[in-house]
Amino acid sequence: MAQIICRYRKGEQVRWISHLDLKRTLERAMRRAQLPLLLSQGHNPHPKLSLGPPLPLGATGDAELLAVHLTEALDPEEVKERLNEQLPPSLEIVEAWRLPRHKKKETFGQIDVAQYRVSVQGEVDPGEVRGRVEALLASEELVVHRGGERPERTVDVRPFVLSLAAAGAKEWGLELDMRLRTGSHGGVRPQEVVALLGLDGGDRRIIYHRIGLYAGAQAAPRKRALRRWTRSRGPTQGRE
Repeated sequence: MAQIICRYRKGEQVRWISHLDLKRTLERAMRRAQLPLLLSQGHNPHPKLSLGPPLPLGATGDAELLAVHLTEALDPEEVKERLNEQLPPSLEIVEAWRLPRHKKKETFGQIDVAQYRVSVQGEVDPGEVRGRVEALLASEELVVHRGGERPERTVDVRPFVLSLAAAGAKEWGLELDMRLRTGSHGGVRPQEVVALLGLDGGDRRIIYHRIGLYAGAQAAPRKRALRRWTRSRGPTQGRE
């Protein structure tokens, strides 16, 4: 048996596909690619696979992760090529690598930071936005209201905003670069940060794009010693 880790790209044409539908799409592509999939037990066997942290609906990403279990070892490049032949437009496996033998399995549970590049398109004053960013980072508390399936509640998301900057002014608006906590220990959505900055109204178009996933904020919250979640996982992995 073998486990292959893939980093894939979710592009513009599929940005409104939900996390569950995305998983189904990947499963169908694996079957069409005729990969030697390890199946679950029971009356309704399905491929054993796991996905990284879900993207917010409507967002795109270059750092998305997939782990697939195989009944036999295949060259990761072959897995990448066979999957890409079956995936729809705007879904692409960028790189694939085999998990080292000394590890029984790899999970994505240690990922606790996501980096986003957010494009704010429309009428906006870059100087005013920078002032709002500074005020937000200087705040001791940032309260958002959440509801959905659970009763409405208020959450202080200030501990989850690790970094935020107006990356640069453009002819069409500006870009924001943000690193946010994510995962089971709590987090904040990029849409919530944009709303806290007061940029979610008017005729502006907001485009959310995830460019990185990291591990380490939970283990070292003071130093922010994050390591990028890529194929290089050994002791020589650089820290950011």
